[in-house]
Amino acid sequence: MPKEAFSMRIGLFTDTYTPDINGVVTSIVTLKNALEAQGHNVFVITNQPSILSTTYEDGVLRLPGLELKFLYGYVMSSPLHIQAMSVIEEMDLDVLHVHSEFGVGMFARLVAKNLHLPLVSTYHTTYEDYTHYVNLLGLKSVDQLSKKAIAKMSRMFTKQAQVIISPSDKTKKMLLGYDIRKEIAVIPTGLDLTRFATRNEERIQEIRESYHLGSQPTFVYIGRLAKEKSIDVVIDAFAALLKRNVEAKLLIVGGGPSDKDLLHQAQKIGIQDSVIFVGPVDANDVVNFYHVSDAFISASLTETQGLTYIEALACGLCVFARPDKPLEGIIVDGETGYLFESSEEFADKAQHLLQSDKDLLEQFKSNALQKASTFDSSKFADSVLTVYQRAIDTYFGRYVVTGIERVGEEVFIDFESKDSDERMVIDQYVFDRRGIEVGRELSRNELNEIEDDQAIYEAYQLALSRIGIKDYTSFEMSEYLHKKLELTQEQVDIVIELLKRRRFIDDDRYFRDKVDYHREQMRGNQRIVEDLRKRGFEADRILSALEDEDYDDYTERGVRRAETFMKTLRDGSSRQRESKLRQHLQRQGYGFEVINDIVGRLIKDEFDETDEFESLKKVMEKSTARYARKYDARETRNRVVRHALSRGYDYDMIARVLEEYENED
Repeated sequence: MPKEAFSMRIGLFTDTYTPDINGVVTSIVTLKNALEAQGHNVFVITNQPSILSTTYEDGVLRLPGLELKFLYGYVMSSPLHIQAMSVIEEMDLDVLHVHSEFGVGMFARLVAKNLHLPLVSTYHTTYEDYTHYVNLLGLKSVDQLSKKAIAKMSRMFTKQAQVIISPSDKTKKMLLGYDIRKEIAVIPTGLDLTRFATRNEERIQEIRESYHLGSQPTFVYIGRLAKEKSIDVVIDAFAALLKRNVEAKLLIVGGGPSDKDLLHQAQKIGIQDSVIFVGPVDANDVVNFYHVSDAFISASLTETQGLTYIEALACGLCVFARPDKPLEGIIVDGETGYLFESSEEFADKAQHLLQSDKDLLEQFKSNALQKASTFDSSKFADSVLTVYQRAIDTYFGRYVVTGIERVGEEVFIDFESKDSDERMVIDQYVFDRRGIEVGRELSRNELNEIEDDQAIYEAYQLALSRIGIKDYTSFEMSEYLHKKLELTQEQVDIVIELLKRRRFIDDDRYFRDKVDYHREQMRGNQRIVEDLRKRGFEADRILSALEDEDYDDYTERGVRRAETFMKTLRDGSSRQRESKLRQHLQRQGYGFEVINDIVGRLIKDEFDETDEFESLKKVMEKSTARYARKYDARETRNRVVRHALSRGYDYDMIARVLEEYENED
């Protein structure tokens, strides 16, 4: 059971943490510091770019991971860490707070289940805004499928959480649109305001000198350089300002997959001397780039909250942004910044700001600091702690069975708790297995387990109905169940194990039967390998089984296939028939060397010259009748010869047929 709320032991699970620089890391570090300042014990479980190393130091457990260069250094971690599980158990956590959906996020859900702990999930990323990474051609159908997959994934990843934290109303609305039926608490990420209020004048001067900023007004963008951040819009807008003979600099701080494209854009429109690409900087140095600037600009429409906007306000900057739901009430046009929808509108408002007296900048600074004060990290921590307590109460809350009604194979169960009444429908099998009766008390966790049992039972029944139609391998059935139902991999594995135990699925038997079937159909090994790999078998296993066959027996099978096919070739030149035979054998999975051996054996037996001569006569008779209607005798003869040659017949044989016709005439 949980300890008293005033001193919690909290585990923050995340795929990204320091030294990474991004909004998620900022949010987690801010939360950790604020919680610890209130006396709570906070542990971070994350990963590192080492596939063998697990380290635990200063309350941070780093799991083995693999750095994905093509995803700009994102570290992917396995959801299984047996050694780490015992370390986490010793942390004696009260609540788990997961900040990512994959890798470490999946591991967090496994930890919550195995250690019977409540789970809170923060939904940091609007994955809908990242579908362009898989939809390279911009196809509407691919985009629709991607968004359906995201909705399904989101339901699956949030299913185990007691409460979901959304950084903005925009994100909450999106989650509700995914049909997520969990409690969703909107809690904007807080800031350590003291960090942004402190100015390091020496470092600020160094930056000004290093980038030759002089006394020119300076705009800054800070964040990841990626397509979804719309930095190209920022560069175009800044170019519109410079065209008005306004002297200014734009600092672009950060790195990402679009850095080269953006540099090329600035060069192409001729403003490369005014746009400075700083690259990634140390997290502790970021605040100095805010302070060296006069205004912050971003055109992103994909933020769940827009943390960099709030950081800019905390530094007293005027913020330029495009209108977006998460920014409503934060960036107020003419008060804390300016909203723009086009390059010219930005240029108008930026020019007005720069050409006004200092009083306007001071007014923006005062408004910005006042707005940022509402995002104080201690208030952020208080809101999150309230959610933690609610998650604990929900998880360990008690439900009393107040009624049971049987209708056919289904059982309707009524539950009552101090906060709500619920009704659940489960199968008779699951009901009997759980031994549920009126008056029994169940925890929320036990109710979730009953729902999981029901999902497994329904999946098992669906699997049986499919196996009644055709045989399945474990892999095929797993794919089918994932496609038809929203199940975790663990639930699918349980169904597969039940099917195996009861001999409804036998991969070894299936493998042997399939190999025998393909051989009976006289197919080649390449076709067998291709088919079995699609059904989930490893290539090494397939090749090992096929190598047992004697080469002469294999060739003989190919000869039988070739002989059967040759019977369908009633006419055509030997060359033409040989070409068709080779193509057929290749489609049936025979390799080049085996095909040569097969054809070499058949040429002597099947490609009889007399048959070919008679076939040629038929071809030439048909073409003569066709061409004679349109052309004179000489042209008809030439066209007939060309037609016969195109069909692969030898010229000498064609000449013999012509000579035979002339002798008959």
